[in-house]
Amino acid sequence: MARNKSKIVIWAEYIPFLIFYQFVRMIPLKVAYAISSVLIKCVYYLDAKHRNRTINHMLHAGIVKDRKAAASLAKKCYHEFSMLLAEIFKMDQCYDKAKITVSGPPESVREYFAASAQFKTHILGVAHYGNWEVAGHAYCDHSGRTMASMMRPFDNPKIGKLILDHRASPLHKLIPKNLGIRQGLKALNEGRVFTVLIDQHASHTEGVETIFFGHPCRTHKTPALMHLKTGYPIIPEVTRRLPGKNFRFEVVLGNLIKYEPTDDKERDIQVVTQMCTTELEKIIREQPEQWMWAARRWLDMDGRTR
Repeated sequence: MARNKSKIVIWAEYIPFLIFYQFVRMIPLKVAYAISSVLIKCVYYLDAKHRNRTINHMLHAGIVKDRKAAASLAKKCYHEFSMLLAEIFKMDQCYDKAKITVSGPPESVREYFAASAQFKTHILGVAHYGNWEVAGHAYCDHSGRTMASMMRPFDNPKIGKLILDHRASPLHKLIPKNLGIRQGLKALNEGRVFTVLIDQHASHTEGVETIFFGHPCRTHKTPALMHLKTGYPIIPEVTRRLPGKNFRFEVVLGNLIKYEPTDDKERDIQVVTQMCTTELEKIIREQPEQWMWAARRWLDMDGRTR
């Protein structure tokens, strides 16, 4: 975490990052894509730890038949991530509402757009897929609603501020993870949509066990807790990159999640969290190369225990 880094390390990381950041902002998007692709391709071959983890995760999930196919898909995954990096740096220069489309089940699409929504607001359960950074801009533009997102502080606070300056706006409020659910409930009461990334490993206190791609994992229970507390529905969502190099994306929604609580609160939390996990898995399976496979996820690999 950032508190464990000395000022020297923070600045040593930040200065070259800032130089590269400013350089990318000076060049056309397609050139930025090309440069980022070369850099991330080098990372793929030099960083054996994350390359092998990505390949092993794909094999574990059963989305490929053998290691050769996994390696091929992993290269595509890294390429998608290289595009994300370029897009983050040039977000405010390239974003265009007209290039963002929305698809999904009719009930979810109606709820996504405020004009036809049944509920005052809702909860978005989001994945590290495609370009999740553009999702906030797209949502506020399309729906006319304001948003609040729960976020984990960056390990390097100076790099974090540089990136988050593009994410935050008067319409998009950022809630540090350490402030907990209370601030999220406050945002919902204000009529904001609440967004949280729920597709990475959660601790014992933050998550419940679910099944993802046929294997056990621990998933963040925040959306379930807030849904059961408020009654506002959950919409699973990813922002899929469309073919080409034109900063075009499709907001893909899963089935609207509404659950009637029972007397068994713990079971209710697990059931709703599993519903969110299942919906995201369905979407990820369609184009798995756009999901961030390098992050730890499952309980039955990577040396994790329940």
